[in-house]
Amino acid sequence: MLMLSLVVFHNAACPAALAQGVSDNVAARAVALAERLRATPASIEALEEARGFALELLRAARYEESLLLFGALRESAPGDASAHYGGALSLFNLKRVAEAELWARAAVEKAKAGAVPSPVVGLSKNGAAEAGAKVFGGEADSLVLLAVILAVKGDNGGALRAVARAAEIAPDNFDAQFTLGRAFYGAGDMASAVRAFRAAVNLKPRDAQAGFFLATALERAGDDAGALAAYRALAAAHPDVAEGHLGIGSLLVKRGGGELEEGIRELRKALALNDALYEGQVSLGRALVRSGRAAESLAPLKRAAELAPHNPEPHYQLAIAYRRLGDREAAERESAIVREIHRARRGAAAVARTGEDGPSGKP
Repeated sequence: MLMLSLVVFHNAACPAALAQGVSDNVAARAVALAERLRATPASIEALEEARGFALELLRAARYEESLLLFGALRESAPGDASAHYGGALSLFNLKRVAEAELWARAAVEKAKAGAVPSPVVGLSKNGAAEAGAKVFGGEADSLVLLAVILAVKGDNGGALRAVARAAEIAPDNFDAQFTLGRAFYGAGDMASAVRAFRAAVNLKPRDAQAGFFLATALERAGDDAGALAAYRALAAAHPDVAEGHLGIGSLLVKRGGGELEEGIRELRKALALNDALYEGQVSLGRALVRSGRAAESLAPLKRAAELAPHNPEPHYQLAIAYRRLGDREAAERESAIVREIHRARRGAAAVARTGEDGPSGKP
């Protein structure tokens, strides 16, 4: 992974004055380069220097400065698709989504026209700039970015069309396949999501998120055996990633029988890595209740209730656990919480239907 020389200044040991000085120098250099590009016809060397620094700024999450430079590059070299792509990525991370869409569409058109690919950062799974550099692949990369932007805007159909085209153009583009899987998953087409995620995993076998989404899509498609194999592969490749153990544990607990104990062990592993997993806490609590360990179930169920205070399931399971422990008062208290949550939900539904306060008023 490419490390930026600027990054070494941004750490806990760096004096505030020094950090501010570095920040000021970065901004001043970005402004100077932009002015240089706009003042005179830019040389190839000036364009490359500005482009390279703009990419460093993207990787450092300096989106205002990177946008300034990509804007100047777009003016100096209007046919360069990477300037439009980089500007769109900067705008997207600045949450200026409507402008980002315009720049991304321009990047697609410029790439179609045959602009020469340039080194540029890719997307992370949430659409932010990745720290590592890669070669900008032109139309496919721009279509992937456009799809992410359209999905954020709520245009799921447009997003699916854009990323499907990206995967068609560049079937070996990991971002295209992964984003296509996400789009199909959101649309409820699990069979297509599985195919896209499997292609992404084949391209990057050790990518944890691709492995997790493949397993989840298989589970949603009803292929429990395939999902379990995918979760096991994820846990083997990334034992420090909670989601692999969570997937194994949840599936084995659901299947029950002789696999229940292994499921409980896997859920404990997941929660040791991340105790803020609601599904892991409630699944572990439910499994412990089912296996006759009501006292052990209290801690994970209480944690689940903390994580999702408006979900009745942890309180329902706590009521069962307390009854089995002979604590009727605590069981009734939890049952009352369940009733109140359901009452509040009915009230909220009434408000949504009529536009007026329902039985419970505002939830």
